[in-house]
Amino acid sequence: MKKHGILIALIIGMSISVYAQKLPLNNQYLINKYSLNPSYAGLESGINAFAGYRNQWVGVEGTPITKMFSAHSALGNKIAIGGEIISDQEGMFTRLYAGLTYAYQLKVADEHIISFGLSGRLYEHSINLNDVVIDNPLDPVLDNRVTQNETVLNAGASVLYNFKGLYVGFNAPYLLNNRSRFNSENNIDEYLLRRHYVGHASYDITITDDFKIEPFGIVRFTEYAPVNFEFASLFKYKEQVWLGASYRREGNIGLSAGFNVNKKMALNYTYEMMGKGMTAQSDGTHEFTLGLFLGRGIKKIKENQLALTEKSDSLASESKKLKDELVEEQKAAAAERAKAIAKIDQLQQRLSDAELEMANIKNYTEEQKAAKEKEIDEEILDIEKQLQEVGGQFFVVVEAFKIPENAEKSIEIWRIKGLEVKMIYNEVRDFYYIYVGKYPTYIDALRVKSTLKDNAVFGWIYLWKNSK
Repeated sequence: MKKHGILIALIIGMSISVYAQKLPLNNQYLINKYSLNPSYAGLESGINAFAGYRNQWVGVEGTPITKMFSAHSALGNKIAIGGEIISDQEGMFTRLYAGLTYAYQLKVADEHIISFGLSGRLYEHSINLNDVVIDNPLDPVLDNRVTQNETVLNAGASVLYNFKGLYVGFNAPYLLNNRSRFNSENNIDEYLLRRHYVGHASYDITITDDFKIEPFGIVRFTEYAPVNFEFASLFKYKEQVWLGASYRREGNIGLSAGFNVNKKMALNYTYEMMGKGMTAQSDGTHEFTLGLFLGRGIKKIKENQLALTEKSDSLASESKKLKDELVEEQKAAAAERAKAIAKIDQLQQRLSDAELEMANIKNYTEEQKAAKEKEIDEEILDIEKQLQEVGGQFFVVVEAFKIPENAEKSIEIWRIKGLEVKMIYNEVRDFYYIYVGKYPTYIDALRVKSTLKDNAVFGWIYLWKNSK
């Protein structure tokens, strides 16, 4: 590169003191969101690597040439790493940016993910005056500044929210106000890397099964510099071919086109037209990006496996909960049944006592008999009422057995005799009862019992729960 005179060199040097702190711009984020925000690391499957080349303001001598490389990958279900290297050359000035990122993904709700990124960064600023042509080679401005380098360390932080194709994030790639100092007797040899902030949002919108559109909105802010607004849209066909358009502050318009060569490679090209009179001075800006995708689908498989595991754990937890609820319900049912059985046993004893008093009523006077019959009737009515509350009935029983086989033989014998009978098992008393019927009232059961007695069949009335 040739410049005429030390004045030109000074002008460039002074301009750098104002603008060298600004990070180089690019359009790579259209297919490589990691270049926009390191918190994107690991959100896509496999290892994703991108190489880019940007020639800015072609035709203007000494304008920036930027080379970029980045890669990122998930290390697990929540952890990811990434790294990037950017070389930016502008005339006699060369700047090198390098960073490593650790990202952590937190699932706050179903399909709601917040990613956090912490980055360690290196910034190297170099000045090379070997090719500068000057009028006075002894000018003190150039003392000890033929080739000089200064390297500083910095740190960055980022955050990203993701929900069903919606991405909203914030990135602060350089949080420290690092200063680069060069050996000179003059005060113009100090360059400040100012803090940078990037806010952005994008949304992947499905138009049809084949067509999608993804709009971007980006705000870049550097201390003591104008805010830079950027808007872009990417039109995608079957996730294989895409066209993009972007607009940046001061009238810079970009047109992009790209395609997937195969499942492991993608190419993208962007042409930028410069605004505010620069178009006449330049052939525009050309930017190329190559994407490499290794192991695509691995993360998706892992995510599916994790989803299946989580679903299995959820089903197991739900199954255990249902089993516990069933056990509790069974315990409650058993307690209620035990309570009902105890109540029926109590009513059975009252019924037996009432029947015994009824059998002894013949020894009473007519006046006593009438009063006792009324008392017994009221007792029977109360027994019927309480028996209905616990779901019991009056069974007319003719036999009882401990062994079920004997009970079944008895049923056959009774049927031969012309009496239709059934069997019921009392699990509390462990008896098989042969009965001719069950009735809601004592009078109905007593009537059937009396009929049996008339036919020389002995039976008794037994209180029990309703049976199927």
